[in-house]
Amino acid sequence: MTDSNTHQSDLPIVKGNDFAVDVWFLLGLLRKGWWIILLLIAVAIGVTLLLLSRITPVYKSSATLQVKQQSRNIVDVSDVEQIVANREFLTTQVELLQSRKLIEDVVQTLKLKSDPYLFNSSAVEGAAISRTEQDRLASDALSRSLSVGAVGRSRLIEVTVEHTSPERAALIANTLVETYIGNSIDRNFNSTSYARGFLEERLQLVKASLEDAERELVAYASENGILKLGEGNANGQGVGGTLDSRELIELDSKLSAARLELFEAEAAYEAIRNTTSFPGVLDSTVIENLRSRRTDLNSEYVEKLAIFKPDYPGMVELKKRIDLYDQELAAEISRVEQSSIESAKIAYELAKKKEQNLSQRVNQLKNALTNIQEKNVEYNILQRELETERSQYDALLQRLKEVSVSDDVGSNLIEIVDKAKVPRAPFKPNRLYALLFALLGSAATGFGLVFIMDAINDKITTPDNVKDRLNQILMGVVPMSKDEGGIHESIKDPLSSIAEAYASLRTNLQFSGEDGGPRVVQLTSTRSGEGKSVSSIGLATRYATMDKRVLLIDADMRRPTFLKEDFDDVLEPEIDSDETPALNGLAGLLTSRDAFESEVSPTKTPNLDLIVAGSQVPNPSEILSNSRFDELLAWAKENYDYVIVDSPPILGLADAPLIGAKVDASLLVVESGELMSKNVNSSIERLKQSGTNLLGVVLTKYKAPTNAYGYYDYTYGSESYSYGKTKKVKDKKTKTSKRKMKL
Repeated sequence: MTDSNTHQSDLPIVKGNDFAVDVWFLLGLLRKGWWIILLLIAVAIGVTLLLLSRITPVYKSSATLQVKQQSRNIVDVSDVEQIVANREFLTTQVELLQSRKLIEDVVQTLKLKSDPYLFNSSAVEGAAISRTEQDRLASDALSRSLSVGAVGRSRLIEVTVEHTSPERAALIANTLVETYIGNSIDRNFNSTSYARGFLEERLQLVKASLEDAERELVAYASENGILKLGEGNANGQGVGGTLDSRELIELDSKLSAARLELFEAEAAYEAIRNTTSFPGVLDSTVIENLRSRRTDLNSEYVEKLAIFKPDYPGMVELKKRIDLYDQELAAEISRVEQSSIESAKIAYELAKKKEQNLSQRVNQLKNALTNIQEKNVEYNILQRELETERSQYDALLQRLKEVSVSDDVGSNLIEIVDKAKVPRAPFKPNRLYALLFALLGSAATGFGLVFIMDAINDKITTPDNVKDRLNQILMGVVPMSKDEGGIHESIKDPLSSIAEAYASLRTNLQFSGEDGGPRVVQLTSTRSGEGKSVSSIGLATRYATMDKRVLLIDADMRRPTFLKEDFDDVLEPEIDSDETPALNGLAGLLTSRDAFESEVSPTKTPNLDLIVAGSQVPNPSEILSNSRFDELLAWAKENYDYVIVDSPPILGLADAPLIGAKVDASLLVVESGELMSKNVNSSIERLKQSGTNLLGVVLTKYKAPTNAYGYYDYTYGSESYSYGKTKKVKDKKTKTSKRKMKL
């Protein structure tokens, strides 16, 4: 079995960059830690029930108010500011409903200082507290049991009162909102009367200020001779509508046009001066006629040249006439070109003169208006002050009219939507929610605790741990059998889970190399008791069932697995135990020159022979390191198909690394759930340092999850047998400090 068949992983929740949930891993956690989860659930529910029995039930009653749109403002504001004011107004009402004055009025109205929930009157009598202090304490208690808040983004306000008596909770809530509405009506009426008086007084002051501003503006304009024919610019600044300003605007426009005309005339003049082709030449009819006549004479001259010589009198006369036309044509072209240049020059000079005159007049007007603008600075300041006073006066006058003719003076903006009703059931403690929270919280806590305990557990427990924590190939997994039978019977039964597990291990070894895999295989472990010797027998037995000759060597000379005194049960039945020769085992072979076959003993399993460890020696590592052991392995490879070496554990000993360097391959046996990964990695490192060819790991005594698929369910139609499982020893005589194993 290889690690490609594995189902679980060391990190079952997050795999790579993807999020996934391993259901079987979670079920395995529940199976291992169900008692912790149930214990926490029981404790949490018990504590919750105890606390609930000690809590006095509290009732809650609520009344709902509506805040209407605010009808008027003393100072006019924009639309955006109006929305902010409305929200601020709503917040103000919420704070007023929790104000100290309102709560004290309710305490006085309902005489709440004698309420046992809000105030302990018996304690007051013993402490001799004044009536004022009693009212203060009762108000503080009512304030703590009161909650006021806006309902979402609406204009509704919910007022809630908590009390141990449902009737008292509803009564206090209704009394509070009714008292608040009464106080609000009184405040609105008083504020309206105050607003009217304030506006009238302010209006008189603004009116007097407006009249003074108008007189001052008229006096300044008269003193400085400022005459306004129209309004200035948008800011009230500039020259306004004076005659000079209007003329300046018109001349400035004409100056721009003149400058454009000058630019065009100058460009035309420069162009005609620098050109060799004049438009007037092409358009002149005189030049055209002269060219036509010259062309005719030239054609006639060419025709006669074929008959007469150039010095012929007729030809000489004809040539003179052609030259005369050439002179007239050149003179006419020169006259036309000169005329075009003169015309362009005159147009340029006229445009230049026009631009200069307009520019001079514009500069004169600018200088004249500069003086006017200096005087207009003060004039504009006075005019802005006048406009400000006039705007303020108009606004106050309009607001005074609204206040005076308003129909809702003294009206209330707050009204009751729902009165508080007597609650039927307490709102706290909520027993159902409390128990449900205790159940879910304790279950989640318990599962989290189990998960953390499993996460910090660094033991090699599952086949996935072999790959994730040891970085080794999983060569085989041997399950923990639930049967009480002997290990020998389980291995011999081909239908048992133990036998199938070792058959799978044998198959993996055969596919691990050429020609059926390694022939000399060492099985070792980190410490004793991990199933190393059992795995050696199981693997040797599975090879023997293939009709292969197998030699099993017990190389643990410190703590032999197969003892000489138990050898009678290992030999073939037909050999008389009295004739059994005395065997020195592996220790005797390595310390003598005896023939190797003299220490080989057949077993009850066909094709399986055994070399026992022999007597315990003080220096087994020195014996294993000599060449005699190499000779034994070479002899075994010649006479057997497969050789299985059961070596001592690795921890603290040098035997296993020495043997590993001499055999073809090694397997590390790891007991499930017993060793930390760092200890096993230390053993792997020691084997690698000695040059051992470590093929992989055999996980033994594995307890597979109940619902796990794809691992070790080898049996079909038969029961599996146990191995390595502690069972009660009924006969004290069978106990021994030495390990004994029979084949």
